[in-house]
Amino acid sequence: MSIENNEEITLDEIKKEFQVERMILFSDAVFAIVITLMAMEIKLPETTGNISLDLQPSLLIHLIPTFIAYCVSFFFIGTIWYQHLKMFSIIKDYDKGLVIRNLLLLFFIGLFPFSASVITKANNSAVAFYLYIGIILICIIVQYFLFHYILVKRPELRINVNIENQLLDLQKRKYSLIGFIVAVSLIIVTRSLITDPNFKPLSTLWMVLFPLVYKFYLVKKINAKAV
Repeated sequence: MSIENNEEITLDEIKKEFQVERMILFSDAVFAIVITLMAMEIKLPETTGNISLDLQPSLLIHLIPTFIAYCVSFFFIGTIWYQHLKMFSIIKDYDKGLVIRNLLLLFFIGLFPFSASVITKANNSAVAFYLYIGIILICIIVQYFLFHYILVKRPELRINVNIENQLLDLQKRKYSLIGFIVAVSLIIVTRSLITDPNFKPLSTLWMVLFPLVYKFYLVKKINAKAV
């Protein structure tokens, strides 16, 4: 009887591992498709007749904003994917809450090709800018609650390993999220106060200040408390 029970437990564990693997593969596929769709947005503007790129370098210059948006989006999505990869490496089981939170993250990740396309074609539109920043912010928020669910709310879903480093990273992520919200708020206020449209993009410099404060002050403070 015990042998049969052990076989049932083993089969059940194998089944759970297979289902978790399916969820991870599905997530990886979404990340890959999103990056591919963004790369497809880098294309020459529509023209009439045969045009030689050697004679029309201005056509490539028009692609610079699109390429910058692609680089920024690729970096952010790659970072999200890497963090997702590390977190799901300690998952042994799943439940409805985990699936829903993971799907929410993938849903907003899937909006990146649209938002990147809008911000490159909207000619410094405030709505396009807020849409792009808003999607980034929502992705960070959803990922935080996904990781919090795995590490804090449902510890039975993960394997029995030391998660001190993951909890420390979660705390850093919380401060990073708060800092990002503050930076976005400052950008919105500064952008609304600047009257000259040519200088409105300067409001994004708050995003440069945010990582510096985070890296040289908050991270050191968190690490000091951990020690």
